[in-house]
Amino acid sequence: MRSTHRAARSITRVTATLAGLALVAASCAGSDEDAAATTPATDTPPATEAPAQTEAPVETEAPVETETPADTEAPVETEAPVETDPPEPESAPDIELDLAYGDYEVGVKTITVADTSGGDRNLTVDVWFPLGDQSIAEPVAHQYTLIPGVYYESPVAFTAEAGAISSDGPFPLIVYSHGSGGLRYIHSNYTEALASNGYIVAAPDHTGNTGADRLLDTEVDISISAFNRPNDVTRVIDAFLDPESIETVGFVGSVNPGQVAVTGHSFGGFTAYAMASGFSNDVGEFVADERVAAIVALAPATGGLSDDQLLSIRIPALVMAGTDDTTTPIDPNVTRPWNQSASSPSYRVDLIAAEHQTFTDVCAYQDFLPTLPDVPEIIVDTITGSADEGCEPDDMPIERAQAITNTFAARFLDSVFKGGEMVQLDEVDEQVDLVFQAE
Repeated sequence: MRSTHRAARSITRVTATLAGLALVAASCAGSDEDAAATTPATDTPPATEAPAQTEAPVETEAPVETETPADTEAPVETEAPVETDPPEPESAPDIELDLAYGDYEVGVKTITVADTSGGDRNLTVDVWFPLGDQSIAEPVAHQYTLIPGVYYESPVAFTAEAGAISSDGPFPLIVYSHGSGGLRYIHSNYTEALASNGYIVAAPDHTGNTGADRLLDTEVDISISAFNRPNDVTRVIDAFLDPESIETVGFVGSVNPGQVAVTGHSFGGFTAYAMASGFSNDVGEFVADERVAAIVALAPATGGLSDDQLLSIRIPALVMAGTDDTTTPIDPNVTRPWNQSASSPSYRVDLIAAEHQTFTDVCAYQDFLPTLPDVPEIIVDTITGSADEGCEPDDMPIERAQAITNTFAARFLDSVFKGGEMVQLDEVDEQVDLVFQAE
């Protein structure tokens, strides 16, 4: 039920879809079991971060069980009209929803944020950042390595050192949190796009809850991961604001310490909300990080957050999800925080016909891997199976889904941190592939 503190919502309509991703290592067949319905049998201690060269993403599914929408009744067949021309296909009006990339070239560097508490939860972190003009003598396209010899090559980003960052800063810091059993670069199209629009984006592998952990049987209990994840994000923020941090020393001077946001997909969407609401379970208590000034949740899993925790959220928020998502269905994973939280401003975008994996790069992986020699068949088969969830002809074209996701996220963050203007309702009131609500 909608809380009494919520104002009436303005609503505009529109349609969509997109993709998903699961990969397995060449030598072992990983399980595609639902993280929402399956918990590891033992609470294996978190492993140190597996090297990037041996990682492989699996589905970024929800950490908590949620309802799946009931099957809708099949439409009754009707007689086709006789001697009439077929209707013209609907097309979206000429509207600027194309901020896939901004004005900056993008650099990528992989770093390690060490566990200074004496534990073994070192965090492997990818950092995307705006490049300065002519800052790389010989640009090399960045490769996101799945297993040795199998990778996805970015069409826009370059491997770079922190010294190549643009001098236009300081820039806002955005921390991205991957889904359960995923990896830090699982949605590089999105993280690269944010960086190209003038943001430093840092994405940690959540040790104990990555694709590598799932394959190596080092994945920890979901309750441990739920507690670890927001603490991981806080550790990343600490590192990027600490001038004495060895790992981030080249970035700290380019980060605006008063401009921090968190974004994430699925379990990472839960993580984004938890950063603003706080979270507690039998493992421990996480106190909301007051440095976080905005959140962007993508197909979030929110069952682990109480109504009171959601009600405590006051910072600006944007949530985007797919109407055909059966892993973290919009109801209740979006409707509940949308109704309960006190975020101001608050925005919601429903992508019509999009699915859970729409917010990953599986379609790009499916297209790119055939260009590599000797890709293990198990990887090809797994990606092909995952692509059924979002890369089919009746799904929203991936380019359109990316444009919607990246545009709304970039303009939302610009409105919070740069004095920009958020997408307005009248800009999309004739779009046929999304529903936009604002308050």
